[in-house]
Amino acid sequence: MTRPATIQDNLASSSEPGAICSFDYEAIQAPTKALIHQSARFLYIKQGRGTIEISGVAYDVLPNMLIAITPWTITEVTEVKEMLQFIRIVYDYQYINALLKGTPGVEQDSSELLRFLSTEPVAYLDSVQSACVDEIARQLKMELGVESTRSCPPSQPLAQLYVTNKVVELMILYRRYILASRGEAGGGKGVEAENAILSYLYAHSAQRLTLSGVARAFFISGSTLSKRLVETTGTTFSKLLSSIRIEKASDYLIYTDLTLNEIAALTGFVDASHLSKRFVSRVGVPPVKFRKVYGKTKTELRRTNKSIAFEVTDYIYKNYTDEKLAAAQVAAEFGVSVAELNRLMLYHADMNFETLLNFLRINRACELLVSTEYYVIDVAFEVGYNNIKTFNTNFYKFRGMTPTQFRSRITLQRADGSEKGKRRKKRQPEGGKKDHG
Repeated sequence: MTRPATIQDNLASSSEPGAICSFDYEAIQAPTKALIHQSARFLYIKQGRGTIEISGVAYDVLPNMLIAITPWTITEVTEVKEMLQFIRIVYDYQYINALLKGTPGVEQDSSELLRFLSTEPVAYLDSVQSACVDEIARQLKMELGVESTRSCPPSQPLAQLYVTNKVVELMILYRRYILASRGEAGGGKGVEAENAILSYLYAHSAQRLTLSGVARAFFISGSTLSKRLVETTGTTFSKLLSSIRIEKASDYLIYTDLTLNEIAALTGFVDASHLSKRFVSRVGVPPVKFRKVYGKTKTELRRTNKSIAFEVTDYIYKNYTDEKLAAAQVAAEFGVSVAELNRLMLYHADMNFETLLNFLRINRACELLVSTEYYVIDVAFEVGYNNIKTFNTNFYKFRGMTPTQFRSRITLQRADGSEKGKRRKKRQPEGGKKDHG
């Protein structure tokens, strides 16, 4: 694949933004441009022959072929010998992923199932297998209607649960079919490094990623990584990373009341201004307007594990200075177990409860250290720690230095360009705790 790829949107349904799945028919008569899929999908080939490249690997397209595409996979139909006619089932990967990870006792099986979807993109079905997939497709069509015709059947009781079960059933059958066909044509090609790199960027997008750092993770040079990304996506490392971060920022805007600065910190942007600029460039509207238009509508449609994760994040942001804040308390507040809470947080916020809590406290402590004359121990109490030892340990973990060293080395730049910090005289804060020793 040498031509730049186009990035598709990340909605399961263009007609219903909150939907977890959509069903549609599609036909392709000629080769297509390369596409980067932000939303996951199954393509079920009913008729036609040709060739499709999936993350740089070519596969023969045949009737009764089932293709699994996960977020940030690149596909391109490079040859059409006979017109391709297929069923397209698009689903909310984050929602299904969080659901599987949040199911106690099946964590390992769920991880293996998701791994198959990302590393084994093609299954060639026999007559029995295709009959099973035909039946699932028929049931989804009856429940969802056809996306392109906007036909929508009457809503049935427990519709979301029914559709979710059908999507998970299709995923499980897909894994079983891959195992059954191991060693047959098209069954073991795997994917190239480009897909692994995109998956890595997606999973670690909240971190301060650099081109050289990601290149080292894949044992290649920065120039090689840059060249690969331009060849496969048509864009640079920084622009691609920004697109991924914008996708996650959109979720925070929809599901939480976090400020733009807080969302920027969680998604890897420098600050609110940086986030706003990138958001307008990518989405076309300012983040505040996006939240106003989509936030209330989408959260009213369904309260999923995904929305719970962002609501918990919002709750932690509002209460992190409470020294009694604990995972067990918050889990009980939202009606989930501590294990479920952490699984949801790890997937949607890239941090578990304790890590996010300490991340917020240390960030606030840094602000206080450079903008006030508070004693270090008072800063610790101010941000929610009840002893200086725990504060110092976490500060070093996140900043690689002690609070005192941070205060002596770092300055705060004001909007007018002046700086505050270094060599300040310590003083007791108003209303602060006394006699800390």
